[in-house]
Amino acid sequence: MSSASERHRCSICLKCYKRREHLQRHTSSHSSARPYQCTTCNGTFQRADVLRRHLKTCDGQANGASATPTKRRACDRCVLHKKACSSGQPCQNCQKRSLSCSYSFASNVVLPEEGTILTGSQGPLGNEALMLSEKSGSISFNFGDRAFEHFDEGPFGTLPDFDLSDFPGTNWMDFINLNTQNQDHRGPHASCVTNHEYSFHFLYSFTSQTGIVSSFDCGSPTQREGVLAAVLRSLAMGERRHVPEWPTSKTNESRYSGPLVTRPRSQFPRLNHPLSLKTQEITFLVKEVVTVKPRNSAVTMTWSSSLEEKCSLFFSPMNLQKYLELYWAIWHPNVNFVHRPTFNPIVCKSILLASMALIGACVSPDPADIEAAKPWFNCIEEMVFTDDDFCSDTLSTDTAPFNPFLNRRKIEALQAAYMVVLFQNWEGTDASKRRMRRYRYSNVVSTARDIRISSAKHANYSQQSRQEFNWGEFVAREELIRTVLWVFLLDTAFTIFNNLPPRMVIKEMTMHLAFPESCFQALTEDECYEEIQSWILSLSPTCFVTLRSAVEDICEKVLVQDTHRNLARLGPLNLFAMVSAFHALIFQYQNSFGGEGQVESILNGLGNWRAIWEIYTSELSNSPPHVLVNGSLNPEHMWKRVGFLRYSAEYWSLASLILDRISTSATNQQHPETTSDTGLTRQSALLDDPQSPILDRYDETSMWQVNDLISQFQKTRIH
Repeated sequence: MSSASERHRCSICLKCYKRREHLQRHTSSHSSARPYQCTTCNGTFQRADVLRRHLKTCDGQANGASATPTKRRACDRCVLHKKACSSGQPCQNCQKRSLSCSYSFASNVVLPEEGTILTGSQGPLGNEALMLSEKSGSISFNFGDRAFEHFDEGPFGTLPDFDLSDFPGTNWMDFINLNTQNQDHRGPHASCVTNHEYSFHFLYSFTSQTGIVSSFDCGSPTQREGVLAAVLRSLAMGERRHVPEWPTSKTNESRYSGPLVTRPRSQFPRLNHPLSLKTQEITFLVKEVVTVKPRNSAVTMTWSSSLEEKCSLFFSPMNLQKYLELYWAIWHPNVNFVHRPTFNPIVCKSILLASMALIGACVSPDPADIEAAKPWFNCIEEMVFTDDDFCSDTLSTDTAPFNPFLNRRKIEALQAAYMVVLFQNWEGTDASKRRMRRYRYSNVVSTARDIRISSAKHANYSQQSRQEFNWGEFVAREELIRTVLWVFLLDTAFTIFNNLPPRMVIKEMTMHLAFPESCFQALTEDECYEEIQSWILSLSPTCFVTLRSAVEDICEKVLVQDTHRNLARLGPLNLFAMVSAFHALIFQYQNSFGGEGQVESILNGLGNWRAIWEIYTSELSNSPPHVLVNGSLNPEHMWKRVGFLRYSAEYWSLASLILDRISTSATNQQHPETTSDTGLTRQSALLDDPQSPILDRYDETSMWQVNDLISQFQKTRIH
């Protein structure tokens, strides 16, 4: 940095500028003063140029939005499939296919030209840009000097609290509207799955878009920017997170204590940073997969000194810290199988750390982080799926029971492989998505079976005294349970959204269900032990039920209210696993010659699950032990929130909708009608394929089939 730029340094955030007027403009960003006011709508602004831009579009309303709306050129479906649209109601494409035609884009928002990057007051923190990004999900952000200027200073983040209204949805646990509708005759089972207004706020968006942030619940743009601002400020001030040792005894001496510990940056030069060895290990592994490519490798890079420097820079200690914090705060609530309180980046497997870093970069609000991560996707994929701990099959032939605590590295390798499938399937190319779905994920399932799914069980902690309790053993078992649970959930996701035959079956899901977040998020051994004892005392023996037995029980018959309440207390993760299992059962029914008994079981299960979820949302969703934060969220508490699991009711809606369509099809066969076009009966038209599956194309990379199904449903509410 030149000596001239050194003279123009911000005394608050230490940013440097070449010119004094640039520093003066930046300094005003640290103040809450907004001296420039619009005389038309009374809006206030920090800078005169922002006011001038505002005046060009101000219509006198308080929000300053343009009074001249720009009409959406294409309907939702044509935009999704990139087809020309006649913009009719319905458009010609949707009318030809007899599909529902909708224009969900807000009509009162003026869109910028395609490819426009918003900067300045219309950048990532401007009200206009935030409005556009939340409505369209397609605005590019350019992080400039004012990227985080509206946040107050603080050690991690004495940042402003964020209201839950920043999250998608209307409530903390946005449940389906179950108002009764007029019933049509739709077959013998219609009464169990109709009469309800289906709600697909989350799933419509999920099946319309791609990308981790766009698809999952990663918080609002404001929240993600708040997390990144706090992390960057922490790193700029020379702070680092205290790194603990893995729990190997009954003491608390090496446990993670939470706060950031200040250290002068000079004490941790790059080569002496605690994570510098991890940077070297990851760089070496990347070099190995680039220089020694297996046959048909997806890695196309050629190793060079410049590529090595680029790799070392992306996985540098500072970046690893940054991306890990983004992983915890933004992504972890969506797939919560890594134990944060005892996670040690120094001693964990390098492939796990690299995979977490890539996901952290993918959820960053800075587009530069995402672009910097993508070149390493295939390299980290090769590293993970050729790792010795992941590929070893000695456990499958070993007669001794699998010990999670003594085989942590095997679990970490499985977690890393799962993360690779995630970022490649949601951020990678279409070729990468197919490779994950068809090949890599099969390896993940095989490794989970090698470990033995039945070994993912807890000990009977009610018989253990405080001195006998081993926190490390509990963490290892809980991580294994959650990891296998999420492997199963990814399997059902491929079945639901890609119409891929399931690789796992319900009867092999003999692992225990997950313990509540109050146990998994406990910061000390004593706190964890107390939460476990409280959980077992309040729910024994239901707390040790397996996923298989839970699904079988709710499918068997109509359960009593007390049983509903006990199952509701299992929490959102376990309830989400149960409702996802129904989709696997429905797929098997549609694609086999199953009888009416199978449908009856699924309908029983859906009816019971709905009653269970209603109890959870009305009585248990706003308090411990499963929901530990509610209301305002700041960056420090973002990792404790409930992720997209809160939309589990929409998965119930989708399963019910599919069964409703199956019942409708069966009724049409029993009551044939003459068609107006050909004079043939509907029954004659169905003779060749009497029960065609609702989704008839298999192993699809796109999720358009499910999106079309949702779009066709007349009463779906899309916001």
